[in-house]
Order: sequence, then C-alpha cells, then structure tokens
Amino acid sequence: MNNQIRTDRQKIIATTMHRESGAVLIVVLLVLILILIVGAIAVRQSTTDLRVATAGQVNQLLFQANDAAFMKVEKEDRILSNSREDIDVLKGYMSNIERAGHEVSLCVRPRSTRLFSILEISERNENGDLLTNRNNGYCDPSDSNDYVSEGRVITQLSFVRPDDSSSEGAFGREVSGTYSGDFTKPETGGNATISCTKFEGYATSVIPAFSDVPLGDASSTGTATIAGCFKQPRTGASTVDTCLAALGVPFQTHQQQYINQPVGVECLSGS
Repeated sequence: MNNQIRTDRQKIIATTMHRESGAVLIVVLLVLILILIVGAIAVRQSTTDLRVATAGQVNQLLFQANDAAFMKVEKEDRILSNSREDIDVLKGYMSNIERAGHEVSLCVRPRSTRLFSILEISERNENGDLLTNRNNGYCDPSDSNDYVSEGRVITQLSFVRPDDSSSEGAFGREVSGTYSGDFTKPETGGNATISCTKFEGYATSVIPAFSDVPLGDASSTGTATIAGCFKQPRTGASTVDTCLAALGVPFQTHQQQYINQPVGVECLSGS
C-alpha cells in the first residue's frame, strides 16, 4: 500500500515538474518574441531617422552647390567685364543680338581657369538645334573633372535668352533718352550688344552616387542616363528637370533672372 502511494506521489511530482518546465519554456519564447519585435521596431525607427537625416544633408549640399555656381559666374563676370571685351563675359555674350532665342549651357568645372568660356559651352539656337561649333559645355558624369564638392556633386548652368521678337514689345530694350527713330540696331557679329537685355539662369546640381541610374558619358543622348538628361533643353515637354525626376535622381534646380543694364542706363521696360 505504501509503495503504491509513494509511486503515485512520484508520478504527480514528475507531471507537475513537466508542466512547470513547459510553462517556463513558453514564457521564455514569449520574452524572446517580444525582444525581437522591440529590436525590429528600434532598427526600423533608426533607419527612418537615418534616411531623413540623409535627405536633409543631400538637399543642403545641392542647395549650396547651386548657390556657389551662381556666385562664381557672377563674380567672374564682374571682374572680367572691366578688363575684357563684352563678348568674353556671360552678360556680354548673352546680350549679343545673335543670342536671341538661344540657350547656353556650361558645366561647373573647378579645375578650369575660367567658369564661362566660349570654348567650353554648349549652345542651342532659337529652333532648339545644337550648334556644332558650340558643344563642349554639357557635364559628363564619367569625368572626375566635372565634379564639385569633393567629387560628389555635378552642377550645370544654363542661360536662356527669350526670343526678343515674341517676348518683348517694340521698345522693350530701348533705353531712356532715345527714340525709336534714332535707335540703331547693332550689326551682327563682333562685340555688338543691346542694352537692357534680359535672360534666365538655371543651376542644376545632381548627386549620382545616390541613384542606380547609368551615368553615361560625353557621347550619351536620350533620357536613360544622367549625361543624357543634362543634354535636354530647358524649355519644352522634355527638359533637364523632367528627365532627372523620371529617373529618380536626387537633384535641385535654382532659377535666377539677369538683366544686362550698363551703369548710367535706365531701361524703359523696367528691371
């Protein structure tokens, strides 16, 4: 009888211990699952914060690159205007009667002696055709010389002069103190310029390393590469900005308006 009671007690103890071990195992598994969930949430949150911080840094870097490009070309224009012929500087070149309706693009190349040079520009005429003797200004993402900001950013400047015959009135560029009967139209070529000429400036900066899009090279065309996007016009259905946006490339474009108004000259059309 005693042996039976002892046997039953041992069975009860063994069953209880087994149940307790199972319960402990379940609790441990639940704790591990909770730890994994908390860890996953923490990692996801930190990744999101990193992406936000990176996006902010990219935007700041692009903004600084565009601002620096405008400041550099404007400073160069002011300095060289006093020592060179008008056609050798940005405003003088864009104010020439031959530039009406044209688009001029140039890459910000930090190793170049000058930012604006007629030997390193790409130019489209009023019909959008690229001039064969002016096709050395588009940025080439495969060339390290075309990068700024420690080799991370590519910045391209474009300047567009509206077609004077369609965008301005008959006296749009006439200056105060003159009359239409006395106004002599400059001859084409040479250094002939017209006062009070307006044109638009665009600065576009790109960080190729933040995308998987093919870079392309100097011979690339179309809209499948970054190099091809830089060769798109500034006006029309397909532009530089729409091309880069479609490819998902991080970029920023800043726009400024310029007016060639010589000192002492008052433009009738205003500023």
